[in-house]
Amino acid sequence: MEHFVPFEIATCEMIDSSQRAYPLDPDPERPFHPFRIQDPFGLRNAVVPVFRQDTKGQLFGFGTAFNINQFGTFLTAHHVIDFSGESGTSRPVLFLSMHAIVFGSVTIPSDCFVPITGYQIAMMDSDDPMGALRGRQERKVAMDLAVMQASPLGPRVRPPQTVSVCINGWRPQVGDILLAIGYPELDLSELSAESQKMLLSEGMYGAYGRIVDVHLNGIGTANPSPVIEVETDWPPGMSGGPVFNRAGDVVGIVSRSIRAEGDLPGRGYAVDLGRAYDIQPFAPSLDAPGWQVCWGVFLVNEIEPFSVHAAEEDAVSAGDLLRQPHRIVKVANKIGTKDCMSV
Repeated sequence: MEHFVPFEIATCEMIDSSQRAYPLDPDPERPFHPFRIQDPFGLRNAVVPVFRQDTKGQLFGFGTAFNINQFGTFLTAHHVIDFSGESGTSRPVLFLSMHAIVFGSVTIPSDCFVPITGYQIAMMDSDDPMGALRGRQERKVAMDLAVMQASPLGPRVRPPQTVSVCINGWRPQVGDILLAIGYPELDLSELSAESQKMLLSEGMYGAYGRIVDVHLNGIGTANPSPVIEVETDWPPGMSGGPVFNRAGDVVGIVSRSIRAEGDLPGRGYAVDLGRAYDIQPFAPSLDAPGWQVCWGVFLVNEIEPFSVHAAEEDAVSAGDLLRQPHRIVKVANKIGTKDCMSV
């Protein structure tokens, strides 16, 4: 592969702080293969493992998710959590970082395992003429994408940071380089105490790839998601992980892959967020990259919000607790700052 400058990916909270992103350097001998990422205070707090927890509390690795706002909203691939429809036999759980700096071997606090309270997916009519004639038109998943809401955080878990998501203004071009991030060392076996520590500290990997095609209507009728086809080597555990462009914005979600074998390059398929038009109703906070649409509580004569909230009713409740004059305004807020613009 020709020489290219490694990406530098910063979370939204890092951009306006003294914390610097560092170059994500692949193995120069195998640039399109997974490489370890050591970023415990940045990306590790925004891109997280996803597990299935059964009724006995046992955890099994399934994939990757990433945080898109300051209100606990995560994106992943739908197939990563499609087990959650199994009559309550299991639920998705996110694995977040500890709210501490530690040295040596420690027990992972239970607060780090954050259950998902609900998720939303886009559906469409299936292509079933006979079913339509019988009046039983079935529905199917329209995109390999799920919008998840995390439960409130406990005191011993670090609040997640946020990645910048681009849903408008960027279009994939053949030849562009992309970077996927996730947890390829996850498997379907039960998560042991030792594997918990490994994933918390060093389980994150990245893999570069080159765009070779763009499929506006997906590939096959089973998965009509608009997808970007990439020459790369994405392991299975990276499913649901963010796919970044050079600007550092998330433009896709790892959907599926074919591993590289011998001299044959692998193939990866990422949901194209710029053409995933059904995402906006389920993730209304998404705005320009690095910004979130939300509701701000403003004290009288103040131009910066006292607080921001995902829903208007949450902002109203927070304002009532102030017991002083205030106003509630729908705003676009630059994530990690007090900067706001009226919507």
